[in-house]
Amino acid sequence: MRILAFQFVAAVRGRPVPRFEPQLGVLLALLKARGHDVALVGVSRPDPAPIKAALARHLPQILYADISAVCIDVARRALQYLQDKEFLPVVAGGTYATVDPTGCLSLPGVAAVAIGEPDASLVAYFERLKDPAVRQVVQGVWWRDESRLVQPQMPALVEDLDSLPFAEREAFEYSEWVRQTSELEIAVGRGCPQACGYCLLPATARLYEGRGAWVRRRSPENLLEEIGELRARYAGAQSVRILDHAFALDRTWLEGFLSVYERDCGLPLRCHLRANAADAAIVARLAAAGCRFADIEVISGSDFIRNEIFEMALSEEQLTSTFALARQSGIRTRAVLYLGAPYESEVSLEDTGRLLRTLHPDVVDVRPYYPWPGTAGRRTAGDNGWLHSRGEEQHQADLPGIDMPACRPDLVARFIRKYRQEFGATAGEPWWRRWWRSKG
Repeated sequence: MRILAFQFVAAVRGRPVPRFEPQLGVLLALLKARGHDVALVGVSRPDPAPIKAALARHLPQILYADISAVCIDVARRALQYLQDKEFLPVVAGGTYATVDPTGCLSLPGVAAVAIGEPDASLVAYFERLKDPAVRQVVQGVWWRDESRLVQPQMPALVEDLDSLPFAEREAFEYSEWVRQTSELEIAVGRGCPQACGYCLLPATARLYEGRGAWVRRRSPENLLEEIGELRARYAGAQSVRILDHAFALDRTWLEGFLSVYERDCGLPLRCHLRANAADAAIVARLAAAGCRFADIEVISGSDFIRNEIFEMALSEEQLTSTFALARQSGIRTRAVLYLGAPYESEVSLEDTGRLLRTLHPDVVDVRPYYPWPGTAGRRTAGDNGWLHSRGEEQHQADLPGIDMPACRPDLVARFIRKYRQEFGATAGEPWWRRWWRSKG
């Protein structure tokens, strides 16, 4: 079957579209392994020209729409064009389908939606479509017939991640990404034991209650096998970036991975480090294994926003200690922040600047807050009447996705510009490319 996949994802400065996403990459690899002819197109704005060109080039029999929960309006416009002009069936998946399946099913032309991790559900669904006479229900895929909404139970989670193929990358034009950044991106697992109120994962975890282990990691040997294949394929790779926020939360697994990584790879490493689960031993071990850069979620200088609104269980003392330990170990840091969160104020915005001056990060990634569907933060914003129809549009314009009378978007935008300028966020060239080139 000829499948044309559209990745509806928000534009991010310095990132190409389509943008590599590990679970989508694994899905494409699984479909190709079963003989499907699969192509991928990235869409970040409602322009029909690239969609028309892709349709003419690939002549698909069916369309798959992978929709980010912050790119719903773009997807709606594109799918309306497809429904009006092409009359091709559409199956949708991605974060939007997972957190709002009925809303996703209401998009133009969408016949079915795959919820959660797509490995089992979508592969089985596309296999079923080879024989339209078969009406077998596929777990994890919702669809409507003439009289009802069919809502099957979720499939069991794939617990043995080593059993999955390595993610497809060239569909994402990954060679160009490595050429620009000299960086390989690796996902080591799925799920997270923490439940932050700004994150989509807790809502996804609830869907899989009783369906298997939520937090899973690949074996160190499996990861190093993939890294070795990627190094052979992309000769310009000079560093490895671990994408998982939960990377360093399991000490036993981490030690096993770092031992194998030191022996079989040795490239400079970049990873996430959670400040409420880091100590001197973990930071020193990461540094010894070649970690040269850590992304650390600070989120806000307000203890109330971090811990009451976003439920991070993260104190200022833990942040201060982790940044100091990283600095002492020679690990450079990027502080990740959201401005404009529920109950933000000018005082809390100033508190964020004060905290950053204490932490001394090497780079600050300051983002406008967006209330992802299905999150605790969105529920708080909705309960207070701060949600509005312009949320997605504002976010694309680098403004927060909620409106609060005490903290208007223009005030938040001013602080975003201020902190980007003060703390080293770069414009134009992606900051990570500049950093790796200058620091090695």
